[in-house]
Amino acid sequence: MPAFPTPAASPADDTGDLEMAAAAVTAAQQELQTARRELTAAIHAARHAGRSVQHIAARTGLDPVTVRNILAVTPAKTPDSSSSDVPR
Repeated sequence: MPAFPTPAASPADDTGDLEMAAAAVTAAQQELQTARRELTAAIHAARHAGRSVQHIAARTGLDPVTVRNILAVTPAKTPDSSSSDVPR
């Protein structure tokens, strides 16, 4: 039976490392969501400005099918955007 290496530190010692790594992943996920929203908004703006799907795909590095899928979804309103149909 092969011997597996044992960690040098006890499991309780790496709790801070785990928490820091988990926080870093959470922050990265939030940044990714923000970047995706910004890309989606830019794609919708480019299409609204008359750019072709092929042009947008070439400029973003996405394939045309992905661009069409993004355009097929109505952009979500940001929580801080005001709308006249929101009751006050």
